[in-house]
Amino acid sequence: ERVPIIVYSHFERTVIKSLIARFPDLDRPLNKLIGRLRDLLNITENSYYHRDMKGSWSLKAVLPTVAPDLDYASVGEVQDGGDAQSAFIEIIDPATSGERRQKLTHDLKEYCKLDTLAMVRLARFLACA
Repeated sequence: ERVPIIVYSHFERTVIKSLIARFPDLDRPLNKLIGRLRDLLNITENSYYHRDMKGSWSLKAVLPTVAPDLDYASVGEVQDGGDAQSAFIEIIDPATSGERRQKLTHDLKEYCKLDTLAMVRLARFLACA
């Protein structure tokens, strides 16, 4: 299947390559995923700039200039990729209370939903630019 996988930066590619190194038997399907990655950061850097980005190409700097209605402050404790990783680690920790696990799971899902919508909105914006 050749449906593109939209990403913003090299993070996903790096993670998939580390999975290939750890699980060489999955080399073929994981490399197929890498072949489907389409990095919006590269496209954005080559075709868009707004003064409000103040020289930053981070998604958090670009997004308000193309989709000001999307706000990461509204998604609870998980506001960026680092928070998402920390939340996941806490969620899978057996010592985490059920109530805390539920809150983090909710916040993580909301963050992921917003991040996905951000990719869609940025891709549509760049396609029309």
